[in-house]
Amino acid sequence: MRLNRTAGLWLLPLFFLLPAVYAAQSSPLGIERQPELVDPRHAGWFYRPDRIESEKPEELLDLLGIKEGDVVADIGAGAGFFSLRAAERVGPTGKVLAVDVQPEMIDGLKMMMKRFGHENIVPILGDVDDPKLPADSVDHVLIVISYHEFSHPVEMMRHIRKAMKRDGQMLIVEYKAETLDSRVQPLHRMSEAEIMEEIPALGFRLDRVIDIIPSQHVFVFKKTEVD
Repeated sequence: MRLNRTAGLWLLPLFFLLPAVYAAQSSPLGIERQPELVDPRHAGWFYRPDRIESEKPEELLDLLGIKEGDVVADIGAGAGFFSLRAAERVGPTGKVLAVDVQPEMIDGLKMMMKRFGHENIVPILGDVDDPKLPADSVDHVLIVISYHEFSHPVEMMRHIRKAMKRDGQMLIVEYKAETLDSRVQPLHRMSEAEIMEEIPALGFRLDRVIDIIPSQHVFVFKKTEVD
């Protein structure tokens, strides 16, 4: 069963009652940026009806090849837009480790889990420097519109790398900084140059580029062989 594209809109009243949480951060290579964590009150925006068509979440998961029994880590899971879809694919023998650093987001995720009955999602309240994932356990990592919010990218990516299986893959999705007329604020966008400077320096190699979303950079990385 595929999720109804308006399934999360009922969360909007909840998130308008939640406090904002912000974080300053810098990149691991000394490139300064000052993004902020998504305000939990705006989390319903990730369930907006047009996102299915414009950002193609089902096609992305198809291209990753997620299958029944796999373990998926969704970093910056929020209220579960991708976690819920991944859970349908991994089935009862698989698992989705849904990580977020904001308790309000975890609460929203639990509400969605209850609504859709996904017992194969494990909500994890992570730390800003540790997603709290088991070592050598993850087949697929999803970091969708989240990497730019890492306040401790070196530590976070080190833990993520340790959690990935040897043949695991990591999806990085960010809104394009190069799109000057984007409705997304600049602090929530990254350039291809930034991504390709930082991620390989943290122990990953580019595996492929998925070029199906005009507004977003979509890269798949794998671990480098040397720790």
